[in-house]
Amino acid sequence: MGGSRYFIHIICIFCFICGSTYSHARSFASAKNDTTAIRQLMHRADDYLQKPGTAQKDIDSAISISRRMEALSLQLRSDFGLGLSKIMMSRALAHGGQREKGRSYAQEAVDIFDRLGALREKADAIIELGGSYSNDNKDIPAKVALYKQGIGIYHRLGDKMKEATLLEVLGDIYLVKQDYTNSLSNLHEALALYKSLGYKKLQGVYALLGNVYSEMSNYIDALRYNLLAVKTGEELGDSSLLMASIYNRLAMAYYTIEYFKPAMEYYQKGMHISRVNNDAYGVQNFQFNIAELLAKTNHNQQALDSFNAAYNNPPVTDVYDQGFFMMRYIPLYLSMKDYANAEKCYNKLLKIYDQVDERMKQELRLTISSYLVKMNNYTAAKPYLDAFMKMHPTYPSAVRRYANMVMLRYKTDSALGNLSSAIKNMVLYKQLSDSASNLAQSKQLGQMQLQFETEQKDKDIKLLVQKNQLQQASLQKERVFRYVIIASVIILIIFLALIYNRYRNKKLTNIQLEKQQNEINAQNDTLKGLLDEKEWLLREIHHRVKNNLQIIISLLNTQSQYLNNKDALTAIRNSQQRMYSMSLIHQRLYQTDNLGKIDMHWYIPEMIGYMKDSFETENRISFKVACDPIELDVVQAVPVGLILNEAVSNAIKYAFPDGRKGKIGISLTEIEEGCCELIICDNGVGIPADKDILATESLGMSLMYGLSAQLDGAFTLTGNHPGVCISMSFRYQNFASTERIPTFA
Repeated sequence: MGGSRYFIHIICIFCFICGSTYSHARSFASAKNDTTAIRQLMHRADDYLQKPGTAQKDIDSAISISRRMEALSLQLRSDFGLGLSKIMMSRALAHGGQREKGRSYAQEAVDIFDRLGALREKADAIIELGGSYSNDNKDIPAKVALYKQGIGIYHRLGDKMKEATLLEVLGDIYLVKQDYTNSLSNLHEALALYKSLGYKKLQGVYALLGNVYSEMSNYIDALRYNLLAVKTGEELGDSSLLMASIYNRLAMAYYTIEYFKPAMEYYQKGMHISRVNNDAYGVQNFQFNIAELLAKTNHNQQALDSFNAAYNNPPVTDVYDQGFFMMRYIPLYLSMKDYANAEKCYNKLLKIYDQVDERMKQELRLTISSYLVKMNNYTAAKPYLDAFMKMHPTYPSAVRRYANMVMLRYKTDSALGNLSSAIKNMVLYKQLSDSASNLAQSKQLGQMQLQFETEQKDKDIKLLVQKNQLQQASLQKERVFRYVIIASVIILIIFLALIYNRYRNKKLTNIQLEKQQNEINAQNDTLKGLLDEKEWLLREIHHRVKNNLQIIISLLNTQSQYLNNKDALTAIRNSQQRMYSMSLIHQRLYQTDNLGKIDMHWYIPEMIGYMKDSFETENRISFKVACDPIELDVVQAVPVGLILNEAVSNAIKYAFPDGRKGKIGISLTEIEEGCCELIICDNGVGIPADKDILATESLGMSLMYGLSAQLDGAFTLTGNHPGVCISMSFRYQNFASTERIPTFA
């Protein structure tokens, strides 16, 4: 449970493969152009496989895409694309645990790219082929040979990054083989290549070096490289599962030299990363290691809780993993004097013992013997102790573990009366105990030496920094003094030059400004004269238009005196009123300062007053005018005045027959921003039910419709019964204010 070498190896190979296929040689430009779609499919398949916690459905999707790549390659007759499809299929099958099945696809890819002379792609296929072999003793030679072949190709291509990555993987494999010399050689070569490229993510190779040195009992270098791995990863903000493994290794290094506080700190950091990455088995591994540490420091109940959490989530089903758990449960229950649970775990361990290989049995024998000796069952313990001693040369144990087994043999021989063997075992135990103590002291001295070297190095660095700072300060003072004098002289010269230049520029600027000001004044006088002339002309035009309209009105009035036809007289009167509505606008324009706008708040009451006098309504008809202070352009004011004239004159003439009394309401209001509505309503007799006023072709209705269209307005006529209501809404340009001021006439 505590080992993580294989995990680091898998991480390295995964990172390597993910980046290998997309950096193809430029010499295959034509093949690349033909396989663009195939490469896109390959990218999609890799996305599925690189998901955190890849599920079976993701693997199935990658396999399906691989088949599509193969079909498309055959359609395009592209051997290059076919090779890529074989690599992708091998990779997908490997993720699904079918490495041997994927091996044949990887081999096909190697053969295809070898035939095409595509060295880089051939190397990628070789790496995929190597990944299809396990780390068992029978598979490792083939895997190593393939990886060495890949390293040679990358070296010839000058691809240092891939060469370094593969050297790192090969170093990890040699570590699994316990070939520490070759492991260190490959890892140091990979580290040198990484550094030559300026590559920063060195935490993985540092962690592997620390593990190798730890296996070689070189605890100083082991701790040094593990600390370097943690420091590098934390500086880069690495939160991947690789960092969790690095924390685990450093914690285990501290645990072996009984530095329990930093060991617990790094175990907890690693477990946090595993939880963030949803790595349930990683969390389980950290809970197991933390429980061991807690048991070692006599926090038995906390250790039991941690063991239980690890054992149940996820549930442990593998018989070997169950064996490791039972090996920890039994001594913990014994130390807690919970003999009932210890016996249950012992019985489980006996069942496991019959299901595992000889190496695992050797691990279990110490725990079984310890339990039996604790229970004073020396006769049952003896066969396990003898079997352990017999297999020790084949499966050697750590010194302290071997010493514990010898102590158990001493107790067993003493209890069974075999005193000579007991004395031999006691002497051997003393020797082994001294050796174990020396080893522990060596580890602790190594830690102290590393701390001393680090502290001494920090002190030397601080001293050098202080000396350098003093030298720099002295040099800085001299430079500052020299620069101050030079700068002062330069500033004085520049200042004098600026003053003179500013004086000249100011003088020239004043002359230019004076000239420009005279030109501007002359232009302003000209423009003012033109503006005054324009305003005078506009006033004169409006005055003359008003006078001309008044002349026309007078002519029509004179003409009406010689007419006896009632319809003709009515037509002349209507024309006079229409002309007056326009005349009133022009009169207002030349009497005010604003030559382009008509204040409707003044105009409408003035117009209504004129119509009252013209029709001699006396007190029979009352008018109510409500007008917002709206100003309209002349173009809009004239149509509005004509519509108002038509609507009010129609109401006066037809709404109140036979001398009836009534009311006429006129309003011009702003209904929304930039839009106003004119409404003329009366409470007269209204429109007869059998008459469609909209269908009539009278001049008044035609005028109102036409003028409404001219204003782009909406014209409506409704019968209120009693009365008629005419409304027109249209957009206007401006208004004076938002306050409504009702006016009565």
